[in-house]
Order: sequence, then structure tokens, then C-alpha cells
Amino acid sequence: MKLKLFVALAVLLISGLSVAASPTTITGILTDDMCTRKHMVPGKSNADCVRDCVKHGAKYVVVVEGKPTPLSGKQEQLSELAGKKVNVTGEMKGKALAISSLELTQ
Repeated sequence: MKLKLFVALAVLLISGLSVAASPTTITGILTDDMCTRKHMVPGKSNADCVRDCVKHGAKYVVVVEGKPTPLSGKQEQLSELAGKKVNVTGEMKGKALAISSLELTQ
């Protein structure tokens, strides 16, 4: 009886770990968590507004269907692609997506 319980718990643990470690890919607009889709710096492009907001403490997010997903890692590449539509692949760590790859989309 104890052996069956141990085996069942081991299977649950292993299956849970494999689900948690699976990569996620999302496609959306790379922006910041302060402005999201409506940028507030007059006379600047969306990309420049995003970079300014990040310099002042905002965090990078990808907005998909109006919902922002926080991002972590690859800050230099995020800055280069600010304001553009991107594919982001990574693992969810809490509420943020830890980036393993980031690329521009069409």
C-alpha cells in the first residue's frame, strides 16, 4: 500500500515538473507596463517612449489582446525591439516570462 502511494506521488511530481518547465511562446507588441498601448510622450515614437519609460522605472511587457505579460532577461535586445511586434519564447517564472528567445515578427 505504501509503495503504491509512493509511486503515485512520484508520478504526480514528475508530471508536474515537466509541465512547469515547458516553454511558452507569445506574439504581441513589445512595450512597457506604464503606457502599454497608449504612449504618453508627445513628439516621440512608440519605441522611444517605451525606452524612456523603462529608463524611469517601467518594466518591459508584451501586450497580447490587451493583456500585458511581464518579461525578464535580455534587456539590450528588448530595447532594440521596443514598440515592435515580437515572438517571445521562455518559461513562466511567477507572473513574468523569462526570455529564452526573442525575435521580430511580420
